[in-house]
Amino acid sequence: MSTLKSHTAGLVRGEMMRQSPSGLTARLALDEQTKADAYAIRHASYLAGGYIDPMPGGLFSDADDLRPNNRSVVIYRHNRPVASVRMSVYDRDRGLAGFDEIPASRIFPDEVAALADEVATGRPAKFIEINRLVRHPDFATDYELVFVLYRFVGFFVAEEKADMTLSCVRRNHTPFYKRLHFEYVAGPRRYAGVKFETNLMRCPNSSYANVLKDIPVVNAGAGPGSAYAGLLRGETVRVFA
Repeated sequence: MSTLKSHTAGLVRGEMMRQSPSGLTARLALDEQTKADAYAIRHASYLAGGYIDPMPGGLFSDADDLRPNNRSVVIYRHNRPVASVRMSVYDRDRGLAGFDEIPASRIFPDEVAALADEVATGRPAKFIEINRLVRHPDFATDYELVFVLYRFVGFFVAEEKADMTLSCVRRNHTPFYKRLHFEYVAGPRRYAGVKFETNLMRCPNSSYANVLKDIPVVNAGAGPGSAYAGLLRGETVRVFA
């Protein structure tokens, strides 16, 4: 964790909107090739960790990838897919089939329902779950990619105006999530499709400002003026350091 702390400090000292010298770009997994890139990174990462068995074609996807409330981002370094994360939206007010279920709500159904009941905004609750956050094993020590992934998570949290961010976190990653102002909710329990247990953790929207204050490098902004607004239009966007 000391390595992560020192790397965070180095990133924060840099210029937030300086183009990354490492040739990083990002794309939303809307087309078949980008989806395949996301699934291939997942497969390589989880297989290297011993968390899955080899799968046909070297791709790891699940039923949630087909649901309308899930979006994956793929990070490329000089056009090579190197990292990916999926954001799952839980929205009781969406009025569309599929937005009332996320992976966390199947693993921790009572806890997610209780968190939704706690939301006191005068409207139904909206959560974003971070899941399938992975780096290719060739880049397992590249901590820049970790913060790049969280920057895009922050972008989607801001765009969705979510009340809370959830994540099912492996126990060895819990201290890092606490630094991101996540709080323990329940667990551990087995996460679907992989061979590890996770704790359910939450970061209320009221804590998000503290995340940006403590780790400003994850702040991507939101709205049409954001550097990453083109992502929602299916564009390949440059990642800034």
